[in-house]
Amino acid sequence: YIPPNEIPLAPSILEPFVSASTQYSWNRLEANEDLKAHAGTSETRKPQVHKEDVSIDPLIAKDTFIAKYVNEGNRRKVIGWAIAFTCLGVFILTFAASNKTIISPIRFSLCGIGGTLLLSGFVFLNCMDQDDARHNFGHSGGFICPFVPLLPIACILINSYLLINLGASTWARVSVWLAIGVVVYVFYGRSHSTLKEAVYVQATQLVDDTYHT
Repeated sequence: YIPPNEIPLAPSILEPFVSASTQYSWNRLEANEDLKAHAGTSETRKPQVHKEDVSIDPLIAKDTFIAKYVNEGNRRKVIGWAIAFTCLGVFILTFAASNKTIISPIRFSLCGIGGTLLLSGFVFLNCMDQDDARHNFGHSGGFICPFVPLLPIACILINSYLLINLGASTWARVSVWLAIGVVVYVFYGRSHSTLKEAVYVQATQLVDDTYHT
């Protein structure tokens, strides 16, 4: 829903990126020096045009009521909590709907609580604009998920229902393989990761330099 602020770059990728970025900076510097050298000639004597400061509206909620409490500073945190409550509502709803051993009053109450959390999260996320950085996030030129947030929430709901209805033997096998994976990661993968020496670069800077190079 919101691309990260920073992107890790491995040393093998960072070196050509820095070289290209430095070359672009030198080209800009040389161009500025050429303009300064010809500043006194009649060819370059043009009236200076000052750009007015265009205030870009922060990416906040479409609804004015929500906009009072959400700003660019706390937007990521608020949306993170909204997504968390949506997932919690999905889990409670699917668990109560699937577990027929629970007595009916408690079961219906849990379904109501889960449905309320799910619906509230959907309405809140639907009132929020997506981050414009999604258009240029990553090396593929951006990724836009259609029907946000309806499609992601529907996927979470369907997958949670399928997970809850899995048998005990399936969960046992999954748990064993997850435990093996954690052991491999802790004792080998973590120390041999290609991103161990990675340098985190601002996503906006990476996109801007990649565009110019």
